[in-house]
Amino acid sequence: MEIKISLDEYADVPFIKKLLSQIKGVTNIEVSEDDKAYSWEEIENSEYFAKVMEQSENEYKNGKSQELTDDLLERIFNKK
Repeated sequence: MEIKISLDEYADVPFIKKLLSQIKGVTNIEVSEDDKAYSWEEIENSEYFAKVMEQSENEYKNGKSQELTDDLLERIFNKK
């Protein structure tokens, strides 16, 4: 189970981490900045996604494609 906490820029992060680590059941504390999660719909409708897809299609049409190995795909997606 996860709990997500948003902090303002003036929050005392080291103190908050220490405080949370004292709570029974807390197993891991991660701090990230600007960690925005995008929905698949937002990604598909983005200008950048359209450009990447167009570039990929053009490269494929021009014979500039590369077959990926299972090992590489596992490293990309951190599959263990």
